[in-house]
Amino acid sequence: MTGSSSGSGSSSCGACKFLRRRCTNECVFTPYFCYSEGAHHFAAVHKVFGASNVSKLLMKLPLQDRSEAAITISYEALARMQDPIYGCVAQILALEQQVAILQEEIEQLTNYMAYVPFGDLLNYESFQEIGDLNAGLPLSFQFNNTIINDHLVKPTNDHNANFF
Repeated sequence: MTGSSSGSGSSSCGACKFLRRRCTNECVFTPYFCYSEGAHHFAAVHKVFGASNVSKLLMKLPLQDRSEAAITISYEALARMQDPIYGCVAQILALEQQVAILQEEIEQLTNYMAYVPFGDLLNYESFQEIGDLNAGLPLSFQFNNTIINDHLVKPTNDHNANFF
């Protein structure tokens, strides 16, 4: 969809559809809002920043920077619609918290590995204590025992089981 002057609704960009105007070849929004969710995203952009302000901003930018700017503006507007107080900052803070939790988990695992004799690293029983490492962590961040267990030699009563 390349913004034509034919006047048909299907050739309008998301911005022009939302603004209910005819999309022309000179439309600054056409390259950035011609996709299935374009009108929805532009509605958020218009409500948060205003169509005129965004148009002026895009026109001031070099052509090669406009696409990234439109994506960023859309993202920030959608985030602001979901969280009017913090906007995308809430998502940034959540990601920073997730990084901190994962870094703590790496530190715990590194400390655990430092105190386990090398021969025991491949031993199934040594990983039974992983539950202690998971204490206090949200379920989504807990160390996944099952992935490790699939690759360890598990003790069995049948001594021939390790040969097959």
